[in-house]
Order: sequence, then C-alpha cells, then structure tokens
Amino acid sequence: MGSEFEDKVAVVTGASSGVGAATATLLAARGAKVVLVGRHKSHLGKISKAIKMGGGSAVTVVTDLCEDGAPEKVRKATVRAYGSVDVLVHCAGLLEKGALEEVDVESIDRMWRINARAPMLLTKALIPHLAEGSAIVFVSSTVAHTGFPAYAPYTATKGAIEALNRSLAIELAPRTRVNVVAPGFISTPMLTDQYPEAPQMEPWILGLTPLGFIASAEDIAGSIVALADPSTSRYITGSTLVCDGGWLARL
Repeated sequence: MGSEFEDKVAVVTGASSGVGAATATLLAARGAKVVLVGRHKSHLGKISKAIKMGGGSAVTVVTDLCEDGAPEKVRKATVRAYGSVDVLVHCAGLLEKGALEEVDVESIDRMWRINARAPMLLTKALIPHLAEGSAIVFVSSTVAHTGFPAYAPYTATKGAIEALNRSLAIELAPRTRVNVVAPGFISTPMLTDQYPEAPQMEPWILGLTPLGFIASAEDIAGSIVALADPSTSRYITGSTLVCDGGWLARL
C-alpha cells in the first residue's frame, strides 16, 4: 500500500463500478480513507470489503445523487466518519443516446441532474469541509471538446462541467485545486452495452485511436489520482486533462 494519500480523506461518487470503483480502490491503495458513494449497496459493499482486506479504510453511502437530500446525506456521513475532505472525485454519470430533436425531456432532465446538477450541489455541500491543499476532480468527456452527433444533450452536460471547473478553480483558490479529467472511450458498460446494437463501434473506435486500444477504468483512475496528488499536480488548477489515446489530436 502506498502512502501518497496517507491520512487523507477522499470522497468518490459513482463508486459502485467502472471508473469510480477503480479510482476509489487506487486512492485507498495509496493510503486514503475513502467514502464510497453510489446507488448499488451490494457493489459498494464488495469494494469496501476489498479495501478493508487490503488494510485500508472505507465507508459507504448508498444514495441516488439525483435526489435533493443526497448531498446532505453524503456530507453528514463523511464528517461523521472522517471530519474533513482532502479529495473529492465526481465519477457518477449517465449517458442516454439521442439527438436533440429526438430525445425526450425526461432523458434530458435525467442526464442534467446526474451529470451536472449533482456534482455541483455535492461540491457546494462539501466546500465548508474542504481541507487546506485539497483537490476536486470532475470527470467530463472528449465530447465536450468536439461535435458529437446523436448525443447533443449528453455533450451539453459535460460542457457545463468544464465551465463549472474553470470558475470553481478561481473561487476556491488557493485552498483547493479544481480540475477535470476528460476521457475518450472507456471499456465500461456505458460503452460496451452499445456493442450489441452497433457491432461496428469497437473496430471504428480502434481504427481512429492512435494508441490503438480502448482505455480501461484503471487507466482513467490513474489520471484522476495524478491530478488529485499535490506531489504531481500542485501547480495545476482550472485545467482539463484529456485522456483519449490521441483521439482529439487526430481530428
């Protein structure tokens, strides 16, 4: 177990699976005490158990971040367990395909609430508890940097996060650094669940990715943790780290 985050407290949303689970696991492996936030009790329980078996410390908060009471629930559980917050990582997200002309209002509202509103309100709730030298990392997407047809409402939510990041970096300086990781395609259910109805998708992605592979959740977790670590990123704030295998560079 590493010691970069020894005695630090990290709150990670979307920790039930995918990038959130990988990030929480990596932070714990590097010494952090982790607050696992997600909707799936059994999944959170397994991750928490694995962290504790590895000598780490973790608590779980089972909640739907779309609900109005969720930020306060996370805040209370975090303060009760650990006091302050050193790292806040927003990994929870929702992708629903649809061009603006076709998508229904309910879908737009769902994506807005989980992708933009929820991280904004959770950050607001935890600001009073952010420690000196703390870090916030939002997870955006490369779709916020280029046109991506058939996903317009989703891209708008990620663009909102990038704008929020820039403003918060100024508002919370110098106490807290605020940054974004913008992944390209990641081999998680958000992507792989689309393969059955679009069998050409995977070879299409691989053909347009200069590095020649699709990222794992662990690949993205490594970038998130690097931005949260002051030993590697203490002079970085208000920035976006694109992790896409060269996808945007090729456009």
